Amino acid sequence: MRQYMISEHPVDSKYRNLLFKSSTRSPELIPSSAHCPKWQLDCPCCGARRAHLVWISRRSTYKFICPSTSWRNCGLQAEFPVLLKVWNPPLYLRYLKEREAVGAAGTGPNCSRASEPAPQRRSERGLRRRPHQVPHQVNPPSSDGSGGGA
Repeated sequence: MRQYMISEHPVDSKYRNLLFKSSTRSPELIPSSAHCPKWQLDCPCCGARRAHLVWISRRSTYKFICPSTSWRNCGLQAEFPVLLKVWNPPLYLRYLKEREAVGAAGTGPNCSRASEPAPQRRSERGLRRRPHQVPHQVNPPSSDGSGGGA
């Protein structure tokens, strides 16, 4: 097996291997001209063959890319933590806690803290779209004939 010089965090390496063990087909390390590891595996979302997990050195993480050659493929593109969250949520939570325990989570690293609440969608925050503005309406005349309802 070819050796690559990358700065993968030990926790990432551990969870990448756990993720690979949980996949239906064993991922395969394929030759890459970029001097970085590239794994071929099946997409966890749509089952597409020939998806890739490629090392991105400037981000110090892997990026998952689902092939988008077929309309049936999801086209997912995600960094390793997001892939882990999609593929195996319980494993993702353990991963976050372990990264936080070793001080490798938070604002600087490419991984959020387990103790931080996940960002909510707009609808989950209770924010709604503004209702259409209704033009000011004159109150209809009251039944006593005074001309105004206020």
